[in-house]
Amino acid sequence: MASAGRILLNGEVVRKNLSYLSVDSVDKAWVKFADYARSSGVRRLEHVTFDLLVSYGKDLAKQVEEKKYTAAYAQRLISGVNTVMRLAKPDWRRVKAVSDCGVARRVAVRKHAPPGIDANEVQLVVQDLTTTNQNAAAAVVGLCWSLGLRLKEASLLDANKALNQAEQSGYVKISLGTKGGRTRIIKLFHSHQFAALEAAATIQGKGSSVIPSELDWQAFRKSVLYRARKTLKSGGINKFHDLRAVYACQRYQELTGYPAPIIYGKIVDKEKDRFARAVIAKELGHNRISVVSAYVGGLR
Repeated sequence: MASAGRILLNGEVVRKNLSYLSVDSVDKAWVKFADYARSSGVRRLEHVTFDLLVSYGKDLAKQVEEKKYTAAYAQRLISGVNTVMRLAKPDWRRVKAVSDCGVARRVAVRKHAPPGIDANEVQLVVQDLTTTNQNAAAAVVGLCWSLGLRLKEASLLDANKALNQAEQSGYVKISLGTKGGRTRIIKLFHSHQFAALEAAATIQGKGSSVIPSELDWQAFRKSVLYRARKTLKSGGINKFHDLRAVYACQRYQELTGYPAPIIYGKIVDKEKDRFARAVIAKELGHNRISVVSAYVGGLR
């Protein structure tokens, strides 16, 4: 059963519907479910039912309550199984982690303005990284801050291809390292966004991303980016994710004409606020508008 799921996923890679990295994440979730199914007497993929996955999801929900898993992890596991089953059965009825299984919602609300709102702070960090021979990390910082990319997305981005696309079309397509393998489009409105792509493309050279050819993503994260975190902290930026929050706050102001609630202290125009959150959620690669609270502040 586990191998049947992997075969389906590999087929999606061949058809270029999923990246190898996305497949690896989904496959791990599927293998975990296959173990559960086997213990329940189900050994073949075609015998998997909606009710079986709901039962699995409820078991995960209990483990979330017992603090063994986070809600985010449980939701990713259920999402991975849905992905495989949708490939196996096009009419598969998707199991919803929250409403069907009782997994707690993930709702985080940012309580403090993210460091890096001041562009000078970010530029100083980039300079520090560059002068200490951490050029790849400097490029990643620029991409996270200017395009709102996740750390993995920025690291795996083919900056040469993205720059060419941006210059021709005014947008970039983000496909590698995304959550759930969901491709999204990010429009470019500012010169500093093009500058970030140009800097990354220069560092990338003839490679496929800023990650050196001798390293894979995991090795890059554990060595190059781990070292860079110290430089970020010394520059007042706690983590790479703060740079993504800065992007969200900047976009909020552009879309509403008002500072983000986390900066201003309140929502000025609720209608514009709802519109901005919907746009930002899409640009950041999230399905739920409520997640934007983790970047720009609460809904009150």
